[in-house]
Amino acid sequence: MLTKRRKKFLVQLGQALGFAVFAGFFSGFSYLAMSGNLSKAVAMGLAMAISAPVMFAIAFLPRLLSIFHLLGAKPLPELAFDLGSFDPEVRQRAFRQLLQRKDAVSILLKVLDLPADKNEFGEWDGEEAHLLVVEGLGKLRAKEAVPKLVEKLQRTNLRKMREKIFWALGEIGDPQAIQVLVPFLGEKEANEALRKLGQGDFVDAFHKVLDSRDVDAVKKLRQWAYRREVAAAFIRVLNSPLVAELLRFRMLRMVEEGSSESDRDSKLLMIWQQTLKHTLNSIWALVQLRAIEALPLLERIGRRRLASIPKDEWQDDPIIAECFQAIKILKPFATLPRAASFVPEDISTLPRPAPAPEAPSTANLPAIPESEPEDIAH
Repeated sequence: MLTKRRKKFLVQLGQALGFAVFAGFFSGFSYLAMSGNLSKAVAMGLAMAISAPVMFAIAFLPRLLSIFHLLGAKPLPELAFDLGSFDPEVRQRAFRQLLQRKDAVSILLKVLDLPADKNEFGEWDGEEAHLLVVEGLGKLRAKEAVPKLVEKLQRTNLRKMREKIFWALGEIGDPQAIQVLVPFLGEKEANEALRKLGQGDFVDAFHKVLDSRDVDAVKKLRQWAYRREVAAAFIRVLNSPLVAELLRFRMLRMVEEGSSESDRDSKLLMIWQQTLKHTLNSIWALVQLRAIEALPLLERIGRRRLASIPKDEWQDDPIIAECFQAIKILKPFATLPRAASFVPEDISTLPRPAPAPEAPSTANLPAIPESEPEDIAH
C-alpha cells in the first residue's frame, strides 16, 4: 500500500506531465493560428505532446532521481521521513518519537544515506534531517555510527553540520574519532570533543603554540601520536579566509604595532593583530614539527605576499621573513633520502629481459668422422 507521501508525489508528477502534454498541444494550435496549415499543426502538436514528457524528465532528472531514491527507501517508517519535513514542529515531534524506538540507531543510519538536499517537489529537507540524525546518534552514544559520521564530516562543507558532528563524536566517546578531530583544532566544538576524549592537554598545548610560541607546548605536540594531523590543523589556520585577506594588506607593521591609541582600542584592529600573530606562529610551529608537507603552502604564501607589496618593503615584512626562514629550514628535510621500506616492492610491472633464444638444433649437421687413436698418432 502506498504511503501518503508517495501518493502525493505521484499525483504531483502526473499533474506536471499532464501540463507538459497540454503545452505540446497548445504549441500545435498556436502554429495553426499562425500558418493556417491544419495537418502541419496536428503533426507539430503530436510531436510536442510526445516529446514533452521526455524533455521534462531530462530537465528534472537529478531531482527526480533524488526523489525516487527517497521514496524507494522501503524499510524506513513514515516517521523517519518526517525528520525532513519543512515544518519544524513535525521534525521535532518525529525526532522525539524516533529516539524512543529500540531500532532508532539503525533507522537514523539509513536516513543519513538519503539525499542531503532540499527538494520541495518531494517534500524533503535533507539538511535538517541529517542535522537531527547526527544529534540523535550523539544522544544515543551509538559507537557503530562513528564511521558514518567521519565520512559525513569529510564530505560536508556546512559549518553547522561540522559542529554538530564534532559534538556527536565527543558524546559517543570513541577514541578512533581522535585522529579525525585533531586537524580541526582551534574550532570550539572540535576542542570540546577532544577534551571529552581525554585530549585536553594537547588542546591547551595547541593554543599555547598558536598564541605565544610556547616551546614546551610544541615539544608536547611533537610527541603526540598525531603529529601529521596537528600539522594539518596549523595548515588550516594558514588557509583561513582571514589570513587570505591579511596577505593583501600593504603595511603589516601598522597592524602589528597599531597606529594610534584609538586604533589599539578598535575591535577590528585587534582581530587583525590576532590573525597576524596566529599566522606567524603557525608558520613557526610547522617548522618545529618538521612539516615538509606545508612547503607548497608556505611558498604560495610567500609569493602572494611578495606580489602584494613594493620590492623595497620586502625586507621588513614579517610574513615574508617568517616564510623565507621556514622554507630555508624545511627544504633540506624534503630532499633527504627516504628510508628503505620493510615492505617488499612490487616488481611485477617492471620491464623484464627478453627470454634467451633456444640453442639451435645440431641434428641435421654432418657427423664428425670417427678417428682411431693410431690414425691421430700418424
